[in-house]
Amino acid sequence: MIDNDVVVVDAVAHAYNWTEENSASEWSAAFSAAGYGLHCLVSPDNEYRLSEDEFIADWHPDTLEQVFFEESDVDVIAYHSTPLHDYYKDGLVALDKGVRMRERHPNRVVLYGQINPLEGSKAIDLMEDYVGEMGVTALKLYPARYHRGRTLPERLDDPKSGIPLVERALELGIRSIAVHKAIPFGPTRSSHYRTDDVDEVAAMFPEMNFEIVHGGFAFTEEAAFLLGRFPNVWVNLEVTNSLIINNPRRFAEVIGTFLYWGGADRLMFASGCSFVHPQPIIDALLEFEMPEDLRTGYGYPEFTQEIKHKILGENWCRLHGLDVAELKEKLKNDPVGQKRATESEHVKPWSAIRGGGQQ
Repeated sequence: MIDNDVVVVDAVAHAYNWTEENSASEWSAAFSAAGYGLHCLVSPDNEYRLSEDEFIADWHPDTLEQVFFEESDVDVIAYHSTPLHDYYKDGLVALDKGVRMRERHPNRVVLYGQINPLEGSKAIDLMEDYVGEMGVTALKLYPARYHRGRTLPERLDDPKSGIPLVERALELGIRSIAVHKAIPFGPTRSSHYRTDDVDEVAAMFPEMNFEIVHGGFAFTEEAAFLLGRFPNVWVNLEVTNSLIINNPRRFAEVIGTFLYWGGADRLMFASGCSFVHPQPIIDALLEFEMPEDLRTGYGYPEFTQEIKHKILGENWCRLHGLDVAELKEKLKNDPVGQKRATESEHVKPWSAIRGGGQQ
């Protein structure tokens, strides 16, 4: 288990519902199968890899709580609900599951509410309800919708939808907007998944932070240029940091590019669990060293312990205005912290769906 002085924050948690019953489109089954394929691609070929029947499920909050707080070193999670209602009835990741987790672990769960800017005043009303009634403190967006055979872009810099949404979010006290920027969902145009709309809003709204989710899995240079130019742009490494398991060279090239452009203080570890189990990624990040040829040939910096600790949790805490020492003190005295103090090993991976206990 990790050193108690290190805070570990998983910057994306998802309680997916991949099931046929949740399908809202002819494309849904293919997406669920693709999700499982990607899980296999970036998961170790051992007990951390799920079978298709285990993965294609309606994931329960209790299961995620066990994965994070009993099977891994994760201290805090950012629960991201998702607005994929064009494919799944509940948007694929329902917010109410995260609310239930936050009610049980108020210091360990932060909520990102899903928003579709194209819904106009309805999106604004929904955002107000999120903040006023559910305690949501950040937003999760996707860059495009697929409607009746057409791609409908959801650009942050759209003067009719994106910009008014950012303005109202600031008024409500929201200071972080996370946008999926990599893997196209469905037959939508991949061009809309680029980062082109972030530049303008990052300049217009310096008090708002913008998270590039899956940064580096695609559009690495574009995300790096954003990091280099805007102090309010962050890279959320969901899926990207999973490359460290089966494709460490590619991970090194991506993380090296971000570090080269001064991103050490704005990179954040994320598993997307239940997409993958967080612990193998944490272990690999702690052991990772930047290859010598990339340091000498490209000028990439060393992957120091300081940088590792920043990525694993310190950066996310700063993004959300949390003092690490104060947070650790709170967590030490809650039920999870008290239980961890008496245990020396994690519970076996995926025990909630497979059964089993201590390793």
